Amino acid sequence: MQATDFRRPNQVREAVYGYLKALLLSGRFAPGERLSEPLLAKELGVSRTPVREALMRLAEEGLLELVPGKGARVRAFTPEEVEEVYGVRALLEGEAAKEAALRARPWELLELEELLRAIDEAPREDYPEQMRRDLEFHRALVRLSGNRTLLRLYEDLLATLVLARSAVPMLSQEEATRREHWAILKALKARDSEGAKRAVEAHIYRFRDLVVRRLLEGV
Repeated sequence: MQATDFRRPNQVREAVYGYLKALLLSGRFAPGERLSEPLLAKELGVSRTPVREALMRLAEEGLLELVPGKGARVRAFTPEEVEEVYGVRALLEGEAAKEAALRARPWELLELEELLRAIDEAPREDYPEQMRRDLEFHRALVRLSGNRTLLRLYEDLLATLVLARSAVPMLSQEEATRREHWAILKALKARDSEGAKRAVEAHIYRFRDLVVRRLLEGV
């Protein structure tokens, strides 16, 4: 973890919060991993107060758990919670794909294709970077729906999705994932709204099943 420059006193709280949330979104922390308040404060070059406040905010958002006497740890999800989260994701992203297939402009689909190629070009075995590029592809897909309410709901769900998926740190360059991504793009280019929805749902439900299976194996 690299130290970050937080020199503006009036921005310290938001900067620390944003930095820690970005780390969670990157997939760098494993479910159940503990976060040291003193260590984070030292690495960021700030007092412990803004770090403590940031950890509390992240706990309120359901991303961390505050354990009395032990500090903060990354939230670990139950199989039932994963089923719920991925079910909501399928609803939101499936609807977004339907709308995107009908309204996305050719140049926007080309940009989406470039994002897929960027995933393939990410350093091998660099899970956080592949996760970041994978998320950018899915965010871009939802944005192409043109539905701002849907996008807002999806953005609210993203951090939870990242933490749930981190139970199975599978690279986005894995062949089955690549096929599913390109199937989504193919349906969008064909203006096949129902096909795009089905392709997205197949992709999401496969990952749901992988995560649930991994959690059950660990029980």
